[in-house]
Amino acid sequence: MSSASSRRARKAQESRVRIIECAGALFASRGHEETTMSDIGECADVSRATVFNYFPRKEDIVIGWFDSQRGVLAGVMAHDKSQRLDTSGRLRRAFRALAGIFEDNPKVGRGMVRAWLHAGGPMLTPESDTTRLFAEEVRAGRERGEVAGDADPDRVGHLLFDAYLGVLYRWVTMPRLDLEKELLAVLETVLRGIAAPAAARRQSSRRSSSADSA
Repeated sequence: MSSASSRRARKAQESRVRIIECAGALFASRGHEETTMSDIGECADVSRATVFNYFPRKEDIVIGWFDSQRGVLAGVMAHDKSQRLDTSGRLRRAFRALAGIFEDNPKVGRGMVRAWLHAGGPMLTPESDTTRLFAEEVRAGRERGEVAGDADPDRVGHLLFDAYLGVLYRWVTMPRLDLEKELLAVLETVLRGIAAPAAARRQSSRRSSSADSA
């Protein structure tokens, strides 16, 4: 790729990111329906036509934001594969990362979730990559003997994703809810259900030790 092409690609990516960031701020302050593509273009310092060139619909901007957040989660989970963490530890890190994505800027996070739901929510895409990431981790844990052999990775992946969305929806309407704490509490319930017998005994032992030292 030539230097000119590289600059154009970089500027295009910068414009795309700026449009998404402006849309998130506007959705948070005005709402999805009240925000126009012209508003987003003005905020991002690009023309309305440019916004449409990157995102034909407002829904596509919302999908783009969530795609970028899934990229962050995928990076965390890929990094964890090189660490000495078991399945439970990796999934806890993943759920903490998910909480951080929304709690780093709660106003924008809540605005994007509301916009996503207004646009169609889970119906916008047939399958979430987040579900696939969870399923792959559960499958790897089953192969290592950390997850029960009769646990279906795909079904557990969907269960984890559904649980994550349920907590996220409550967080949007309950400002005082601790998102990370609630996500981890739900995760622990699932982990106890899918743990292989030996791993389950170790988890029980660790919980007992923690309770004794508290």
